[in-house]
Amino acid sequence: MGLSILLRLPDLIAGTVPTDPGRYLGHPFRVYYLFSLDLFVLVSLLAVVPYSADRSRVRALVAGSILFLLVYRTYDAGIVAALHRSPIFYADVSHLVGAGYLLANASLPGRILVGIGAGLGLFVLLGWGLPVLLRRLHRAVTTPLGRRGLIVANSVVWPLIVFAIVADRGTFLRRATYQSTCLSTTECLVRNVNASLTLQREVAARAQRPPDSTYANYGTLKWDRPPSLYLIMVESYGSVLAAPESPVPYDRFMGRTADSLRASGWHMATAQSEAPVFGGLSWLSAATLFLGTPVEHQPVFEVLRPTLPRYPHLVHLLQRQGYETATLQPPVRTRPGLSVDNPYGFDRTFYLRDLDYGGPTVGWGIVPDQYSLSVAHERFVETTDPPFFLFFETVTPHLPWRTPPPPLADEPARLNRASQSPAAASGGASERPGWAARSQMERLFRHIQYDWRVLTRYLRTQAPPNSLVVVVGDHQPYFAEAASRATPVHVLGRDASLVRRFEPHGFASGLGPTPTADTLDHAGMYSLIVRVLTAHDRAAKGDSSALLPPYRPRGVERAALLPERP
Repeated sequence: MGLSILLRLPDLIAGTVPTDPGRYLGHPFRVYYLFSLDLFVLVSLLAVVPYSADRSRVRALVAGSILFLLVYRTYDAGIVAALHRSPIFYADVSHLVGAGYLLANASLPGRILVGIGAGLGLFVLLGWGLPVLLRRLHRAVTTPLGRRGLIVANSVVWPLIVFAIVADRGTFLRRATYQSTCLSTTECLVRNVNASLTLQREVAARAQRPPDSTYANYGTLKWDRPPSLYLIMVESYGSVLAAPESPVPYDRFMGRTADSLRASGWHMATAQSEAPVFGGLSWLSAATLFLGTPVEHQPVFEVLRPTLPRYPHLVHLLQRQGYETATLQPPVRTRPGLSVDNPYGFDRTFYLRDLDYGGPTVGWGIVPDQYSLSVAHERFVETTDPPFFLFFETVTPHLPWRTPPPPLADEPARLNRASQSPAAASGGASERPGWAARSQMERLFRHIQYDWRVLTRYLRTQAPPNSLVVVVGDHQPYFAEAASRATPVHVLGRDASLVRRFEPHGFASGLGPTPTADTLDHAGMYSLIVRVLTAHDRAAKGDSSALLPPYRPRGVERAALLPERP
């Protein structure tokens, strides 16, 4: 049982199984979370093999299997805890490689480095001690008393396993989190292989399905004097912040923010939108928004990537309508394993090297969002004839939220002084006392508040009047327990009639939380924006008789969106 608990250690650390002893005392069946059926089978196998003090191939097989189980449990727990889905080898290989580069590039907290070192040390120690342990265990289970004990144990364990299968495992072995129940690591592995084969076949079949012409037909549209468009994707901005049981005053803060914006002539509407990912992989969320099709896994994106130069995605459509386009993505920089490119063909890019930032590092993203937005406004918005499209991927709320967000600066350019902290640039003091004691939810909320204060100040003082602003979360934060992948989505503009056009599609006036019953989808935002802008343009011209482009609430089917090249 001690070795079983050791194999479950990754799950205990990641929180994918309960760590509270009361959970087990109140529901004895949950002790199974700490029991390894795979290890039980291996030990039973030893009992039927005659003991030998010399080297044994069976014991070597058992030792290798135990080490493999520990490695797989670590991978399984990491994927489930971070992405809130079951592992899929076919989708996860690139993420595991990327995680390795992230560890090599990132400045990790000391406790995480110590934890990684301790884990590696434990693995090495286990590999060194397993042969001795298994030799003693083998000798014990081949004695008459040991064999009788295993017969009794098997007579208890296997009827319970059969009962669990027959009685629907979810009723009495329900996990404390969203993770689906596997009776053994081997079952999880088989599910993983099956899910990988299914995803591989699905990706391969895309090109064989009929093309969907919805977005290609947008090429016939013609807008006169459309509004400039901001699409602001806020990092880790999930609906968990607005949940009724949330410990943070999200609704009160958003109410005050809405009042401030209304006083400056802004109108707002809010809904929730289902993101394709959970806890990370923001670029897949952005791809889903731009392409109007669900991009839930990296292999799907890799299939679509070669088509992007000719794909009728949102950026290309806006360029055909006369928009000057720019992307503001401060964390994009050349790193080992990561290249810098412009896959969607923006006219201007504002990556880390383009921001000329030499101030203090702020969180994982290095550059404070207030400074980034100020640079993009000065170098793009003010120098570009409308209409323009600015995509801003915020980064200050990116985990690990080890320090408080920087206070707002009266002059954002002062944040670029290398010898001056963000707090000094704003004339305030950084709030550090008690920060580490705050919950992750509280720390994330403070960073979300920072981004909204940056945005509110910008909209009130700098954004052009004829602008439509869409603010959407990229995904739920990784620590959220809820299974929902919904994130808030807001539309803001000074033209009340334009904002009201979103309300029939599930938006409610204001910035406050909305019921999840009207949840939209990130994949449908592309067609929704195009439909609303087209309706608004035709109303301005007095032409409301023509059919509007169709709205695809869940995006287009995962199919070949373009025909084969002739």
